[in-house]
Amino acid sequence: MGCFLSKSIKRTPGYEEPTVLAAETPFTVSDVEALYELFKKLSSSIFDDGIIHKEEFQLALFRNRNKRNLFADRIFDLFDLKRNGVIEFGEFVRSLAIFTQMHLWKTKLLLHLGCMI
Repeated sequence: MGCFLSKSIKRTPGYEEPTVLAAETPFTVSDVEALYELFKKLSSSIFDDGIIHKEEFQLALFRNRNKRNLFADRIFDLFDLKRNGVIEFGEFVRSLAIFTQMHLWKTKLLLHLGCMI
């Protein structure tokens, strides 16, 4: 009989498997794994709890967590799909996917119209 070592993996609140997120978004599994590394850094910049708070989001965007910014507040609200005041990993990936898709759509439209420089 062999010895089975159980490895306890610490997952953040709202963590979703990269394969699931890759299937639902234009990202590959490797992309989602890289986004998870970025998410971990952002979510521990002020509070080390595995979720992104508004202050951490603003710090990432503007290098300032104290001064209120209407733009940062609105973008944060777009990312906070559950409307619970924080951004979980799944929300982070899905929101980035929307922005990515919008950029691709705009690029395709401009190419189609012949407006690319």
